Amino acid sequence: MFVFMAITGYICSSGLYSTIFRPVLWIMRHIIKADDRILSVFLLSLIGGYPIGMKLLKEIIAQNKNYPAIKDACMNSSVFCYCISPTFALIMLGNGVFGSTSAGVVIYLSNVLACLLTGIVVSRACVLRTGSVSREDRGSLIGAVNSASRAMFTVCTVIIAFNTVISCIRAFLLNFGAVVPEQLTGILEISNLMSLNSSDISMIPFVSAVASMGGICVMLQCTAIAGGAFPVKRFIAARLPCALLSAVIAQIILQFTDISVSASTYSPEYTYEFSANRIIVLVLIAMCIIIFHKSDKIFKKV
Repeated sequence: MFVFMAITGYICSSGLYSTIFRPVLWIMRHIIKADDRILSVFLLSLIGGYPIGMKLLKEIIAQNKNYPAIKDACMNSSVFCYCISPTFALIMLGNGVFGSTSAGVVIYLSNVLACLLTGIVVSRACVLRTGSVSREDRGSLIGAVNSASRAMFTVCTVIIAFNTVISCIRAFLLNFGAVVPEQLTGILEISNLMSLNSSDISMIPFVSAVASMGGICVMLQCTAIAGGAFPVKRFIAARLPCALLSAVIAQIILQFTDISVSASTYSPEYTYEFSANRIIVLVLIAMCIIIFHKSDKIFKKV
């Protein structure tokens, strides 16, 4: 994620998006009526996963000095520039929950179509064309790395805080013999969906809906990354309708496909050990602090 954040940040700030996405931008302009840069953020969010879209939209606002029209366009675009990454959908949810890559394809496709349909509606209800984007700051690779470092620091901090609270709640409930349902833990933190380990194909729409929402923890990450650059109330309010739309699309796809699922061979303990690895978290925090320290300007902002 860190590498992808740095690369996508550089692509957007340097203007490379107009070259990389040139073959598809002319088509996308007729589907989603928005500026090329917002369309590029949308396309990158479909590949990079949840935090990418919010991070890039925030940078667009900062580079254009909080110009009101661009700020409003980014706020409206945050509704649909938010999608699960294909690797997480296919590997972690498809194989991890259902033991089937095909199930992951259905989950990812339903999420992409939900974002696309939402973008079509929003672009016709709101103005997403804001005119030419400022080219005063063409961006640099070092700046993109610093920006990605700050975003990763925010993501790690939110994950640590969120999982600490959830662990305390679980421990408290266990004292009374109460166990939090696996479906609920998945809504709170999407990686917990792997504990479902389901062989029931009827669960795919539910998992698609949770993936479209991203889970409470991921939503908090994106809100933290936005950092007050623009109001995120519209983004949060759109999560439930988008989740329902994704579930409906997944159900429709299942009617026309023959997918075989089985109980996953992934161990539930693997998810916990991976997410709670203190050494990895400490190394990531140390890396962020070192990068911040190399730039006095960035360090002061933090």
